[in-house]
Amino acid sequence: MAIMKLSSVFGVLVLVVTTTSVMGAGVATRACSGGRPTPTEVRVEGCTVPPCDLVRGSDAIMDMDFTAPFAADNLRTEVVATALGVTAPFELPADRAAACNWLLNAQCPVSVNEDITYRLSMPVLLIYPRVSLIVEINLVDDAGQSLACFLLDARVVSGRAA
Repeated sequence: MAIMKLSSVFGVLVLVVTTTSVMGAGVATRACSGGRPTPTEVRVEGCTVPPCDLVRGSDAIMDMDFTAPFAADNLRTEVVATALGVTAPFELPADRAAACNWLLNAQCPVSVNEDITYRLSMPVLLIYPRVSLIVEINLVDDAGQSLACFLLDARVVSGRAA
């Protein structure tokens, strides 16, 4: 039962990565621990000031601009979410975790000092509980070295009636 609750929290947390609406100016994020590189800008659809609303029953979309601190052959996305006092990794579906597939202005391999925009898009399922959370998004190479990492305050909310 604890595992099921944790899975629900993780699902919600992963969704935290984004929101729905029109992509605008950058949203305030926080640096990850351990001195990992930070993005130059993060944009979340429908959000300019955190906490960003992640609307259940829609896709959450986030763009992250960063400059590659080193060359990398492959990129993957790691997500860690904290909600209700529980912090745990969230396993993205393989196609979503394969970050090279979601680079908007570049392709893998990436070069040192290359300016890159990465898009993360994920469904916010109706079954996710309405909860506030902190989502850590970390873009890493095959050795686990971070190219860019940030923390985003978010909350899962119900959709608005039309």
